[in-house]
Amino acid sequence: MRRPIPCSLCLAVLGCAAPAQPDAAGTDGGDDTDLPVPATAHWMADVFADHPEVPLGRVLLPGAFNSSSYACEARLGISPHAPAVVRTLWGDETTPDDDPNRQRVVDWARTQDRSLGRQLEDGIRFLEINVTIKDGVITTWHSVYGLPLDEVLDELVAFAQAWPDEIVVLTFGLDLEEEDLPQLVDLMAAPRDGTSVCSLLHDGEAPAATVALGALQAAGRPLVWAPGGRLRELLLAREGCTPSTVTLDRTWSITTTPEGVDAALAGSVDSRDPDHLLVNDFAFSLDGSASVVEQASFIGTYAGVREASLALGFAGDLPSRLIAAHDGMANLNVLAGAFYEDTDLVEAAIARNRARWAGE
Repeated sequence: MRRPIPCSLCLAVLGCAAPAQPDAAGTDGGDDTDLPVPATAHWMADVFADHPEVPLGRVLLPGAFNSSSYACEARLGISPHAPAVVRTLWGDETTPDDDPNRQRVVDWARTQDRSLGRQLEDGIRFLEINVTIKDGVITTWHSVYGLPLDEVLDELVAFAQAWPDEIVVLTFGLDLEEEDLPQLVDLMAAPRDGTSVCSLLHDGEAPAATVALGALQAAGRPLVWAPGGRLRELLLAREGCTPSTVTLDRTWSITTTPEGVDAALAGSVDSRDPDHLLVNDFAFSLDGSASVVEQASFIGTYAGVREASLALGFAGDLPSRLIAAHDGMANLNVLAGAFYEDTDLVEAAIARNRARWAGE
C-alpha cells in the first residue's frame, strides 16, 4: 500500500505536499544557464561572515513550496494518485496535451518556475522535493510528473560544491512504497561529479537548529536533511550516509488571503521549540473546502498559481509583512512560498538577517 500524504491545500489539489516528517534545468522553465550568478548565490557567507556563532535555528531561511514542481510538463503525464478534481480536468487518453484544461492543470502544478539550481542561486535555502514512482523510476511530481530525481539531485550537488558555505535544508515528500526506499538511498549515495548527496549531508549528533553556522560551514557538509522511520534505518546502514538530527515543525497557512496567513502564523511562532526548525508555508487554498465543484471553479478562475498569487495579494510586500509581524528574533525560521515573485521573498529574508545581526 502507498503511504497516504495529507492533502488539504487547493493549491495542492494538484498533488500532495511534503508531510511534516522530513524524510538540470526545468523542462519549460526557460534556459537560465547563461544568466550571471547573482549575489544571492552566496548571501549566507556574506551576511554571516562576522557572525559564525549564529545557530542555524536563528537564521531566517527563504524557502520554496514544492521546489521541484517547475519540471511538471503535460507530455510527461499525470499520476494516477492525483486528486479526483485534477484527474477530471486532465481528461483521458484522447485529450491532447495542448488542451486548455490540461495546460491549466500544468500551470497550477508549477508552484515554482525556475530550475532547482536557479532557485538556489536566487537565494532559496529550504527545498521541498516531492517524489513518486513513474515506470519504476523515482520521479518528481505535483500531480503532473516532472524530472527523474537523479537529475534534480545533480543540480543540488552542483550548487553545494560551488558554494559550500551556503547551508540548505532539505525535506522530501515521499509517495513511495517501502520496497522503493532502497532505490532512493542508492540515488543519495550515487557518485556525482566526485561526491554524492550522502557525503554532503550534515551528520552531527546535536539538533541541527542548535549548531553554529560556522561549524556547519567548516564541516564541509552543507545539506541538512533528517528523514525518519525505515528510510533513516536504510541510510544509516549505508556507509557514509548519516543524516542530520533535526525536527521540522510545520505550519500550513491554508487561506485565500494574506491576512489569513498572518492569523495562521500568529498562533504558531510563540510556541516554537528552539531545538526545532519552524517552517511556515504561505500558500492559498479554498480554506479547506473539499468540494470538487468549488475546487474546479477556483482553478478555473485563474490561469495558474502565478496569476492567482498576484490577484490574491500573495506577491509584493507579503514576505516583509510576515517578517515584520511574526519575527521575534528567533520565532520565525523558514518562509516557504508557494510562488515567489521575482526575488521579493529572498530579498526580504536577507534584509532581515542583515538587520538582526547589525543590531537593528
